[in-house]
This record gives sequence, structure tokens and C-alpha cells, in this order.
Amino acid sequence: MSIPSYLSVQSELAGKHILITGATGFLGKVVLEKLLRKVPDVYQITLLARSNSQYRSAKDRVMKEVISSSVFDTLREEMGEMFEQLVESKVSVVEGELTKPSLGMQAAAFNALANDIDLVINCAASVNFREALDAAIRINALSVEHLVELVNAGGGMPMVQVSTCYVNGHNTGDIDEVVHPPKHADLKSFDDGSFHVRPLIEHYLAECQKINISASSREEADEAKIQLGVKEARKNGWNDTYTFTKWMGEQLLIQQLKGSGLSIVRPSIIESTVSDPVAGWLEGIKVADALIFAFARGKLSFFPGDDSGILDVIPADLVANSIILSAAEQIANPKNYRIYQCCSGSDNPIQLRDFIDLVMKESHQNYHNYPKLFRTKPGARFKTVSSFAFQSFMRGLQLAAFCRGMFQPKLRRKLVDKVRTSRELAKIYSFYTAPLYRFDNSQLKQLWRRFNIDDQADYMVSAKCYDWNEYVGSIHMNGLHTYVLEERTAA
Repeated sequence: MSIPSYLSVQSELAGKHILITGATGFLGKVVLEKLLRKVPDVYQITLLARSNSQYRSAKDRVMKEVISSSVFDTLREEMGEMFEQLVESKVSVVEGELTKPSLGMQAAAFNALANDIDLVINCAASVNFREALDAAIRINALSVEHLVELVNAGGGMPMVQVSTCYVNGHNTGDIDEVVHPPKHADLKSFDDGSFHVRPLIEHYLAECQKINISASSREEADEAKIQLGVKEARKNGWNDTYTFTKWMGEQLLIQQLKGSGLSIVRPSIIESTVSDPVAGWLEGIKVADALIFAFARGKLSFFPGDDSGILDVIPADLVANSIILSAAEQIANPKNYRIYQCCSGSDNPIQLRDFIDLVMKESHQNYHNYPKLFRTKPGARFKTVSSFAFQSFMRGLQLAAFCRGMFQPKLRRKLVDKVRTSRELAKIYSFYTAPLYRFDNSQLKQLWRRFNIDDQADYMVSAKCYDWNEYVGSIHMNGLHTYVLEERTAA
């Protein structure tokens, strides 16, 4: 009887040079931290970054925005004075621009980088749900072609692309880890299962150029392109410009990386870490947090949603684990393409009503523990209603604001702000609170089982590893207060 041979993260990534894009973002930081802490024999991690108005060089930006981040506090405490030496020896920064050919680099530097790296992890994206359409296409779709250029120049090293479960758009039911056809658009498909998106891209870029020419100001042009993106996304079968253009990027990669290994990791709604490197680490206001924050500030009482729907939230450390396992597998066994969905709806589903109940319980019982979130004791319970009821409530609040405005101007301003905030949040996020789908992660769990027992313990991917009561209450709410609001206040 033969003994199965298990994969090992340490063995596969030891001595390897990894390029990471998007390391200045939330998820990219979690991936970088775990590689540095858990894979000591990795040869080098190069971060592609660009300077900006605040930092003169990409390295300055990385040191200030990435390495100084609180996500590294655990590693910093473990290593003491050796932390700086670790960063100096293992982390390098290359100045580049993902949206430009050759990454905006000189030919010699570009080719030298291509010939030196063994793996690309692309975490970069514009996660703005209402991005101008041409900007979203350049960042989320066309930029992958410049990484393909790098991969080909280096002889075909493997790549891990971070996408999103929501590239599946308006498709309903059980969503497997494959390329699903668009819900509405009638596009030509290829033998590899991908779809012909080039005509769409060229058409939209041409439309955006017409807007640029005819608009009287940049602001007017940007708003018109935002509206165009939302309209076209929904017409073709997606909720927003972000998920539509991320889907385009997947298609381009599958079509162009035929000679190289490609893993596409699709997370659902990424939120705070469950345990690693510390419980509750979070950066920025994410999807669920926007609603929690608005409720805490008295700006949101009602929201359109389906109480029985599955709210698919996944901790960031499980997503980082999925990326690292995918990377190690591609090094060991490159394959045309694999798709893995990192989600909670299949393994540990939580209905929207139960998630809200846990938020309400923590908010009302322990609001005093979160003074930067709750300025006063929270008021009435947050409720989800039908879309029709939501619009009726908004009209009622508008009428109340109008009637009371002459005698109670302060109350009028509060009601007008509440209506505006509620409608803006509903416009962006209501798709995610009334789900008609459930994401499957069977292939991701099979990937996890192909690794040795130590890696299975270190790189959990299944949402079964945590309890929602603990995660939503003592972990996530505390993380939102500690790592987002306190750091914002300090800044």
C-alpha cells in the first residue's frame, strides 16, 4: 500500500523569490506577514509599489504604510531587534506601476526582475464599488496583462490571482469553483471555459473617452463614468463595477497564461482576522463595518435585506492561508488554471438575521467597551426590511424632516443625514444582504487536505474553525474599535 505524498509549504517555498502586488492593501499585508513569520526559508519577497504625493519613493511608502503596520506587532515582539534585520534581508521593494506596460519599468530592470522571481501573487485591485469605469478596467482587468508580460519574460513562472467570489455576479443557487457564464450578457466562450471580453473592454474604453471629451469638467466626467459602470455592470449581470471588472481580469488571465500555472483565489466578504497573527486585526472600513459604523452613529436603523439569506463573511487570515497554499501547490505542480473560493456559506453558514443579532447583542451589552465606535448607548435595534418597505421608510423620514424643519432645524439635519446615508449604503451594499446564492469551497478544502498535518494546522481555510458568536462579538467588534477607529484617531 503506497503512502500518500503530502505537500509542504516550507519545502515548496524555501529558496523561492516571490513578487507580491498590492502589499499596501489590507489583505496584502496579512499575506506578507504570514510569509515572513511562517516561511523563514523563503529567499526573497519583492513588493511592487509606487511612490505618491506623500512619499518620494516606493520604499519609503512601504516602510511607512506596510512594515510599520500593527499587523507586524506579533512578529516584531517575537523577534525583537532581529525584526529589522529580517525585513532588510527578506523584503525588497521595486518601484513600478501595475497599469503600465512593463510595469512602468525600464527594460533592463523589468527583464532582470522577470528572470529572478519564481512566483507572482497579485493582491492589487481597486475595491471601490463605484469606481469610474475606465479606471476600474485599467486597474482590475487590463493590469493583469502587464503581469502576464512579466510572467512570459521570465519563462512562465506560476501566478496566484486574488479575485472575489462575487465575480459570479447575479448567478443564483450553489456557485461552484468554476467560470460561470454571465447572467445576462451573451458572450462568446473559449475551449478553456473563459469568455471573450476584449470587445466589451474596447467598447467601454471608447465610451469613456467620449465622456472625457464632452464633459465640462473632470468631476462631471468621473461621475458620468461611475454611472456608466454601474449601469453596464447590472445590465450584464453584476452588481457593481468592481465585481464586473474583476471578472474581466479573470477571463484575460485564463486566456493568456496557457503555458503557465495559475490559481485564482476568490474570497467572499473579507473581514478581520480570526486568530493569526492576532485576533481581530483589521484595516479600513469593510462591507459589514460600513453598516455597523452607520448604526453606531445613529445614521442607520433600516436596511434592505433578506433575514434568511446567508451573509458570506470570511476572516482575512483564512484568505491569506488559501493564497499561500495555492502558491505552494503551483510551485510543486503548475497547472493551466485552478479556482478556489474562500468563503463561509458552505462550511459555517450564518443567516443575516443571526449576524445582526450578534452585532446587536454585543452593541447593547458592551457598547461602553467601544467608545470610539459608540458615542452614546445605541438606540433601537437595527432592522432589515424589503426593498419596498425600505423606500417607504426613507420617504417617511424625508417627510418628517420637511415637516419639522421649520421648528426643529437640528432634528431636520439629523433626519436628512440619516436618509442620505441609508440610501447611499443601500445603493452599494444591498446586493450583499439579500443573497440568492451560496458559494462552494470543495476544491479549496481538497487543496488543504493535500498538505501535511503541520500545514493543515498552520493554514486553516475552512470557516468551521471558529464560532460566529465569538467572532462577531469579542473578536470583530473589538478589532474594528482597536485597529481601525483607534488608529484613525491617532492619525
